Amino acid sequence: MLAALCHQLLALALAYDPRGFRPRPHKPHAPAEDSAHELWNWIDDHGAIVLPLIGFAIAALVIFGIKRGMTSNVAELHKKQESKDAIVRMMRAKLLVSAEAVSIELGIDHFNASALLEDLVKEGKLIQQRTTGGVANYRLKGL
Repeated sequence: MLAALCHQLLALALAYDPRGFRPRPHKPHAPAEDSAHELWNWIDDHGAIVLPLIGFAIAALVIFGIKRGMTSNVAELHKKQESKDAIVRMMRAKLLVSAEAVSIELGIDHFNASALLEDLVKEGKLIQQRTTGGVANYRLKGL
């Protein structure tokens, strides 16, 4: 499949060359000092084919990166929703739960647990109750 795509891209690059399929005469080059100069001379001689292929490769990498970033965001949201569902299941077993209890039970960071509990409060699933020590306890709404 990749070979067929490369073949099609090469044919497309050759088709859009204003001279058609005629090879152009190569410019005379000074003797290459090292392999980097040889590579640059080769790219200069075959630029009508190489440069569009490099452009297609860069576009493919950008598209791949965007797609990869979008899938990782979806995975993070899915993991966050699973954690929220686990908190709600835990709340059904206990009456009052604090962020510390959630972090210990689910094995996550205390600050992450607190943020998840605040999200559940904003969604209207939990109610926050503060105690005199400043520690927030949460209970299910309607209980």
